[in-house]
Amino acid sequence: MLKKLRRKFVAVVMGVAAVLLLAVFAVLVVSTENGMRRQSEEMLERALDRRAWQGGGWKEENREEAPPEKKDSPGFSGDRFPCFTVLVEKDGTVNLGNKAEILLSDFGTEELMELAREVARREEDRGALSAYRLRYAKRQGAEGTVIAFADSSAEYNGLGELLKNSLIVGALTLLVFFGASILLARWAVRPVENAWNQQKQFVGDASHELKTPLTVILSNAEMILSHPEERSERWAKNILAEAQRMKGLTQELLTLARSEDSAYVPVMERIDLSYLVTDSVLSFEPAAFEGGYELSHRIEPGLFLQGNAAGLSQLCGILLENALQYASPGGRIRVELQAAGKLARLSVFNEGKPIPPEELPHIFERFYRGDPSRHGEGHGLGLAIARQLTELHKGKIWAESGEGGNTFLVTLPGVKTESRK
Repeated sequence: MLKKLRRKFVAVVMGVAAVLLLAVFAVLVVSTENGMRRQSEEMLERALDRRAWQGGGWKEENREEAPPEKKDSPGFSGDRFPCFTVLVEKDGTVNLGNKAEILLSDFGTEELMELAREVARREEDRGALSAYRLRYAKRQGAEGTVIAFADSSAEYNGLGELLKNSLIVGALTLLVFFGASILLARWAVRPVENAWNQQKQFVGDASHELKTPLTVILSNAEMILSHPEERSERWAKNILAEAQRMKGLTQELLTLARSEDSAYVPVMERIDLSYLVTDSVLSFEPAAFEGGYELSHRIEPGLFLQGNAAGLSQLCGILLENALQYASPGGRIRVELQAAGKLARLSVFNEGKPIPPEELPHIFERFYRGDPSRHGEGHGLGLAIARQLTELHKGKIWAESGEGGNTFLVTLPGVKTESRK
């Protein structure tokens, strides 16, 4: 699937690049062709303005002869004159005028005269003769029709070179885009690949977690059915315990799925965070007392923020339960809440075996299994849920480990310090 996704990404990038290049080159060719056509038409108009027919002979006004050095230069064409004029009289007689005979090597006198008569008969005042690579413009005068011809070979040659260069540049550009798109595809698909791998791992871990209680339930149910004469209270208790374990797991999975759903918007309201954390600590005091732990707290009063009460209460409960589960026997557990500028900073410390540094970046992942001594009785989802709940409140959560134990820290934005009324 990931390979197909990469191929589609490369195909889309190459398709977009090809369309953009085609559009750019099309605009370039059309604009160049239009520019060259306008130059030819302006040259034709100037030629018509410089020439006039007077008294049966040609008079060339304001005409400058090309200097000898220009005639021998590469830019001067001796085969075809760039622009020349002819007169088609009203009776059809064609006067080629001065310099027009230079084109006789290409067309011949009769062919050129017939071409001039054909242009004179046309209705449009300007146009092109593609077969002869000529452009023309004409004007009606007292003696007949004055026609100016311009050689358009340079236009065709220039456009041909432009098209050839565009194809070369386009091919090289597409080759570069192809290499870049392969690299971009790998980079763009990497988050999808990570999500895919996490999903596969999640399905495998969830199946593993559900397999054990299901096996216990099935085996105890079979024992009840195969020994109906015996008392089945013990087996029924085992079924109940495993069913409750499955219920807890499914609830945690549902919480994770709901928190990761982009459409899920928790109800945010003004919350007394100091009271909420204090209430969570007090609810864990009996469990800490029975386990022989020393639970203390230092909570700054009057801290309020906009949040989801149920979610923040669950967050505190997860951190306290985690602290009780991994605290050393008779160890201390300390909860602190204080304002740090516009942030509320909650920390939960427990004495116990430090978390190895290589595990710290992974302990908030679902079903993460690191040190076997830290597995406990949970499903490995509590800290993942805590992270999701923190992110729903635009906060941050992380863990720090030291010689004395471990500290889980949460910062939540938007806190306001107010005195209780």
